[in-house]
Amino acid sequence: MNKSEAINLLNNEGWTKEDAKRALLEVDFSNDPDELTIRKLVSFFAGKELLNRQRLQAAQKALVTKKDKEIEKYKREIRGESEISDEAKLKKLLADNDRLQKINAELKKDNKRLKNIVDLIKLRIAQQTKEILQYEDSEIRKAVIKFFHSTLG
Repeated sequence: MNKSEAINLLNNEGWTKEDAKRALLEVDFSNDPDELTIRKLVSFFAGKELLNRQRLQAAQKALVTKKDKEIEKYKREIRGESEISDEAKLKKLLADNDRLQKINAELKKDNKRLKNIVDLIKLRIAQQTKEILQYEDSEIRKAVIKFFHSTLG
């Protein structure tokens, strides 16, 4: 039996390939050992050392599983926080948008009222200017016309 056949034999019995290779380090394959010889030689390795290695591997697998679960938990938390923060941001933006639209509507109404007031002021100035222009004094008339042109733009 050669080394690869011996490894396959032990692997079929539940050994890992690496453990089988370690156990077969002591075997001299130049003598073409049979299955019984290989089993006798690997039995020394199969005792305490193999049991200890299997315990270490089980502990390591448990640790890896625990870390994987923690990573998944953190990923879910991050995704959850991201979704919550996105939803909160969206709600805040919608509320701000509604508030700004109301303010804009109020400002438009105020602008319209102010325009009406300015138009009334211009009308009164025009009416009063017309009354003043009826006077004969030419200097007063020139000053009023100059003032009138400057106020109406």
